[in-house]
Amino acid sequence: MKMKNGFLFSLILACAAAAGLATPAGAQSDSQKNVTPAKYRKVNKKQAPAAKTHKVWTDDDLATVRTAADTYAERETAQAQAATAATQQQTDAAKQASATSAKPPKTPPLAHANSVDDADKKIAWEERDIQAQEEFIDRTQRELDQAPSDQREHLQKVIEENQKILADTRKELAGLQAQRKQLEKPTPRP
Repeated sequence: MKMKNGFLFSLILACAAAAGLATPAGAQSDSQKNVTPAKYRKVNKKQAPAAKTHKVWTDDDLATVRTAADTYAERETAQAQAATAATQQQTDAAKQASATSAKPPKTPPLAHANSVDDADKKIAWEERDIQAQEEFIDRTQRELDQAPSDQREHLQKVIEENQKILADTRKELAGLQAQRKQLEKPTPRP
């Protein structure tokens, strides 16, 4: 990859150098065509300052550019690797911290009720959802009992995943019921 980039960079610089050399050569040929004798030329008392000369790149200059580019690329790669390593360490530390914590983090309910009527509707929905999930787990358990050995592992994973979902849904239902109780209480007037 470095060799390809180095070749491409050299090619670009060579083209730029060729274009830079061609321009002054063309300018010289045009200026030589319109040469007038000194006695017919107007003499300007105010001469413009000399134009800045353009840098001509030599092989020595290209070598420093190449090494600078390589150094830059190595530095960028090292920074990216360091960032990846730091991110990996943070995720490992987070996994260890979550695995060692005795108490699961308190998560707010996913559903939020705005009124008692809204809470009743959402509670009814969650109860129907829980019932459907329990029926699905029961059907999958019956399939697992009759399934061939090559399908048992997959069905067991499906049951475990759905049991986790069912537990989350039950937590959400409990949160909605608590919200409903809060909404039933009359708000004190100041």
